[in-house]
Amino acid sequence: MSFLASLILLSSGSAGAGSLAPKVVPMQATDTEITVQTKTPTVKVNPDMYGIFFEEINQAGEGGVYAELIRARGMEDGDSKRLPTGWSADVSGEGSSVTLDFTDTPDPARPASLKIVQGASGKARAINDGFWGVPIEKGKDYRIVLWAKSQGTMQLALESASGQAIKPVKVKGTGVWQRYEISWASTVTDPKAKFVLSLTEPGTANVAFASMMPKDTWKGRKNGLRKDLAGLIEGFKPGFVRFPGGCFIEGNDLPQAFDWKKTIGPVETRKPHTRSFWGYPASNGLGFHEYLQWCEDLGAKALFVANCGMSHTQVAPMSEMKRYVQDTLDAIEYANGPINSKWGEIRAQNGHPEPFDLKYIQIGNENGGPAYDERYALIGKAIKDRYPNVEIIANVWGGVPKSYKLEIIDEHYYSNPPFFWRNANRYDKYDRSGPKIYVGEYAVTRGSGTGNLAAALSEAAFMTGMERNADVVHMASYAPLFVNVNNRQWNPNAIVFDNHRVYGTPSFWVQSLFANHRPDKVLSYSVVSPKAEVQPLSGTFGIQTWRTAAEFKDIQMEADGKVIFKADELKSDRLDLRRGAWSLNDGVLRQTSEEENRRAIVEKFSIPQANKVTLSLKAKKIKGYEGFIIMMAVGEDRELQWNLGGWGNTVHAFQVDGERTGKGVEGRIETDRWYDIKLVREGKTLSAYLDGKLIEQMDDVAVPNFAAVAGLDEKKSEIILKVVNGSSQERAVKLNFEGMKANSKASGFVLGGGGLIEENSFDQPAKFAPRKFDLPQIQPNSVVKFAPNSLTILRIPRK
Repeated sequence: MSFLASLILLSSGSAGAGSLAPKVVPMQATDTEITVQTKTPTVKVNPDMYGIFFEEINQAGEGGVYAELIRARGMEDGDSKRLPTGWSADVSGEGSSVTLDFTDTPDPARPASLKIVQGASGKARAINDGFWGVPIEKGKDYRIVLWAKSQGTMQLALESASGQAIKPVKVKGTGVWQRYEISWASTVTDPKAKFVLSLTEPGTANVAFASMMPKDTWKGRKNGLRKDLAGLIEGFKPGFVRFPGGCFIEGNDLPQAFDWKKTIGPVETRKPHTRSFWGYPASNGLGFHEYLQWCEDLGAKALFVANCGMSHTQVAPMSEMKRYVQDTLDAIEYANGPINSKWGEIRAQNGHPEPFDLKYIQIGNENGGPAYDERYALIGKAIKDRYPNVEIIANVWGGVPKSYKLEIIDEHYYSNPPFFWRNANRYDKYDRSGPKIYVGEYAVTRGSGTGNLAAALSEAAFMTGMERNADVVHMASYAPLFVNVNNRQWNPNAIVFDNHRVYGTPSFWVQSLFANHRPDKVLSYSVVSPKAEVQPLSGTFGIQTWRTAAEFKDIQMEADGKVIFKADELKSDRLDLRRGAWSLNDGVLRQTSEEENRRAIVEKFSIPQANKVTLSLKAKKIKGYEGFIIMMAVGEDRELQWNLGGWGNTVHAFQVDGERTGKGVEGRIETDRWYDIKLVREGKTLSAYLDGKLIEQMDDVAVPNFAAVAGLDEKKSEIILKVVNGSSQERAVKLNFEGMKANSKASGFVLGGGGLIEENSFDQPAKFAPRKFDLPQIQPNSVVKFAPNSLTILRIPRK
């Protein structure tokens, strides 16, 4: 049984779904109705549709799913003044020391060795704390590998958090570099143990590599994955795995970029990636081969993201692009090539003579502009000329490439819950003749806590729209996948862990439910539900620039005619100056940077509920590419903005949560001219004035709280109905199954039922997890009550 299945059983308990289960009730009038045409399938759903995106971020691999327990096992990130991360020295007595030796290593892949010198008296111990502790479990077996050189006898021990040595092992030196492999069984359980190396007598020892792995890895692989984390992914049943990034493949500069060729071959001689994008070294033990093996073990398609000669700060000149083209072609040959090809032979030497199934190549990550367009065509054409069956994915970061044919394009969305609720119908209007869509990264990142129910349900609503439009949306993956709580670099994430515990966030369980209940085809269906209501303004307000330097003054806000913020209240201690070169002098707020997304947010302020709210100010463009953005409301749940001179200084338009919402009007912002700006929200109407003239007007957008999608599992001949109830109240829904003539049993899973800001935790890992239920009878026309704040999966035999 997978770890996922065990956790579902834990969450279900003897009562199963209990009060969360949907209930068939007597026929009654309802304001919500779903009609499913059970004999009218529409579009096919890609079997690969729901996948995972793995990036080396948040210690996802190192100290995460990769089962290595020793941090900086290859001494990869220290220097003459500092031991590598995770290592420390316990030294006493004259002549004793623990330092890094850059002159004595067993092979070029090892940058340095740990030199332990024990004097005639005292001690010298090298201690590794692992990834916030070396977790050991009573009765479990571990494989320890050392590359060491010692004239005397070394001692290896695991030391408990209380300082007690656990089963010390003597290692006799030979005076030359030698590989030692030790089988070690723990007699205690301790998540905070330490790995300790020392000498039993005065002398010197050099250690270039120190590894410790549990033998009981996922699938039992020697250089394997952590069983509980990989088990959750196994239960997810992903259709594909996108790897290894993300920003990780780009690097901040090109030397920092991911190079797959350095991550294959014998694990102990792989050169570590000392300067990865996310600030910590990677051993490369989890490399290109292991990613492909992981995909194969999961039965998932592999999606490799190849660097396209672009990093966050550098672009390789076209004269140097041959290397990047060849690296991409070689990666495909390594994965899919025959054994008599150059890279296919190397794959076989690495233990996998049969080809892997690398189906997708993404050309770059979040790269855009003319430089990307040129490089996309160069790499894309080279791939299709040699490997026509490999599908290529293009970025649409700053525009859709026009230089070469498009098969699949990658869209990314990070926002708040209302954005995802509102965009549940986003793909209804997409061009059916255009390229397929891969929603490669998406998640609620505001108003989400560290992974709450509100985030999960709004993502579920968005997913109903992706699934309904499966003829357009080919694939989707939530991001990021993993986070070690000791190094949370991004928030939130699907799976949370430390060195011995794990839980899935509500968002993870939503993803898992959609993946495990993916239909083969979408059924024709319709939904009638009450019109969503517009919510009052809330939060605070602020200003923003985009590639533009500007000044602002005379900022004032009124609510129902009463001044609630005066210009003289604009003080430095009341401003959150998020990125940018901001200064405040004599009431004038000045921003001089020409970078993107420079923000100033007013703090210690909250917009009161009012029928009419007015924000007025003066603004002047100093220099730059666009105009300015006035944020009338900024909060966890929404951002309401008026963008003046946006889109290359061509349009004035309203934006909600960063997305253009109003029709907009043509307009420019001139340099060195003060503009009078006024924004008014009265009732549900938004009005924008420039120099006293009404420029744009629209109704504020409402946020829905109900979504559904219907599909057909052809093999089981079952209707799959997914229902998302974002209301805090139980919702009665009339279900009409046209073409289903007999009563039927139904079953399924439900997730939710709690408060929107509630989350799972190590103490309550299954507070929100799928709970199974059975419905003894459901009729072709029934009224069913769905739990508040819930996602329900109904599976109904089609008779």
